Amino acid sequence: MPLSFKQHIENLFKNSQTFSDSNKVLFIPKILEAIEKIDIELIKILKNDDRAKKHFFTQVDDIFVLNQNKLIEFFTLNDYMKNGSYTSYTNKIGLIKKDNFIKKFDDVVLAFPHKDCILEGGQTKDDDKKEEVFYNEILSSNEIDRLFEPKVLTNIKRYSKDEVQENCEIKDDDNLIIKGNNLIALHSLKKKYAGKVKLIYIDPPYNTGNDSFKYNDNFNHSTWLTFMKNRLEVAKEFLSDDGVIFVQCDDNEQAYLKVLMDEIFGRENFISIVTCKVKSAGGLTTDTEMFFDCSEYLQIYSKNINNLKYNSIKIQTEIINANSKTAKQYNSLINNINFDKKEFIVQKDEIKYYKIPKGNFNIETLSIKQMSEKDFFNKRDEIFRLTALSGGIGKKLKRHIEDFSNNEDLFLYEYTPSKGKDKGKLSQYLLYKNQTITMLNKLIYTDTKNQKIIKLEPVSNIITDDLWQGISNEGQIQFKNAKKPETLIKRILEIATNENDLIMDYHLGSGTTCAVAHKMGRRYIGIEQMDYIEDIAVQRLKKVIDGEQGGISKAVNWKGGGDFVYAELKQIDTFKDVEIGALNKNMQYFPISEIEDETYNVKKEEIEINKKFYGIENE
Repeated sequence: MPLSFKQHIENLFKNSQTFSDSNKVLFIPKILEAIEKIDIELIKILKNDDRAKKHFFTQVDDIFVLNQNKLIEFFTLNDYMKNGSYTSYTNKIGLIKKDNFIKKFDDVVLAFPHKDCILEGGQTKDDDKKEEVFYNEILSSNEIDRLFEPKVLTNIKRYSKDEVQENCEIKDDDNLIIKGNNLIALHSLKKKYAGKVKLIYIDPPYNTGNDSFKYNDNFNHSTWLTFMKNRLEVAKEFLSDDGVIFVQCDDNEQAYLKVLMDEIFGRENFISIVTCKVKSAGGLTTDTEMFFDCSEYLQIYSKNINNLKYNSIKIQTEIINANSKTAKQYNSLINNINFDKKEFIVQKDEIKYYKIPKGNFNIETLSIKQMSEKDFFNKRDEIFRLTALSGGIGKKLKRHIEDFSNNEDLFLYEYTPSKGKDKGKLSQYLLYKNQTITMLNKLIYTDTKNQKIIKLEPVSNIITDDLWQGISNEGQIQFKNAKKPETLIKRILEIATNENDLIMDYHLGSGTTCAVAHKMGRRYIGIEQMDYIEDIAVQRLKKVIDGEQGGISKAVNWKGGGDFVYAELKQIDTFKDVEIGALNKNMQYFPISEIEDETYNVKKEEIEINKKFYGIENE
């Protein structure tokens, strides 16, 4: 009995080590990927078999053209698809390579149910639980094209200090707040803002079961990954070539999110994972956990690591006095150095060495306990500590100074660094007793008014400051779903942006990102689909314009001013008396292509605003 066509095609692929494992089990994701890429090996397998060639190829003169859609349908609509889901991925979540889920490989891809689908995510209230359709990227291409078509903006208002202007023009450099599904809003804005955003910060739902990610789906974990993937892929298109993205998350999904972001942004563009302390121990919770859960994470990626630009900033840690940790380390003083007495010794590896003989400088140990804050202030340019030679330059120094170092003389070396903040600049450093002299004045902020010095430290990938302490009323609004501190967003913006740069947050929540951007002179786009946007984020930004003094206001000398434009994606269900037809229940927004359809009675001024915003020519 001849094999069925399905069995015949299966056998073709089972004979390939690329597309099946040692047990002759087909690796469907690999086959689908090969179809997408028009893989040469896959084409040869099919073209060299008469039955396959007849079914999957179309002949044009002497040329055979592969029908990709037909081949994809074969592998997606047969028994390979479980539970009636139009997806090419299994119900298992994990890392895959070639023919198996694996635990460790350098080159991996995250596979999960519905990975090749689009999840709209249309929740508008925190307590909603919504059953949504997964649109497969190929099989549901018509639905997806309609879903992602730019949508009409309505209820457009410009908020400034003294007025609210309705039906206003949206200018290219306006601050913009959009109410509506963030996936659809991103696709609506993509053409206008692609390549223009310097920083994206998002604090998405964490899929804890207690947050706003509530979907009635058998694969809640994979649903979350699909939800994130759909949005991150389009968000990447907004970033400028030197742009960066910060994604905040907790332990529930951070490991999978890291691999997903590696796939979307490229492992080579990974910058860091920053651990943030978000709460302090206390109460009963610490007694019921093996480890007290007090951290969240910032996953940071660049659009292109080769174009990355950032600002090196330092944070204030402690006032330096007799009781400070810094004073116990920086407990020596050097002065009266006579550089005219320096003697050239040798040059090695482009490093020049000099000796300043004993008697031409003064070094002494400080009596820290007797020093006041003013004493530290007055001696700040003379206080130092000795640090061991380390790093690449340290290894060279150790090797070089073996021939001439001693414990009595002071040594000076100078060279031009090839990287780092002093790249290309001739730099001089002092050595004493085979160690580097590190001056206190290199890491302090001087408070001249109060005659104090404050230690500065570079921003590290662990944030232990109590930034979350006392933020419940920041912005003069209450928000139960975990506001982020203005100080945290300020720090991110200081590192990754400059004035007038464009910032985006498409999980706007309470509006912290845009509030901080406004106070710091950055432009911004904020998107939020929850119904509370007008009561929370918009009200907060109005108070920012009025000059509210919470959060970072005093630190940045904020006095108020500026404006922003608020707009909503126009919902189809607002047209109560219009028969819309058999439109999918998830297609809830009005496409720009139908804005002039007289059936819907869209106001003339609204039509003109939208056409100008989207760059649509009048016919």
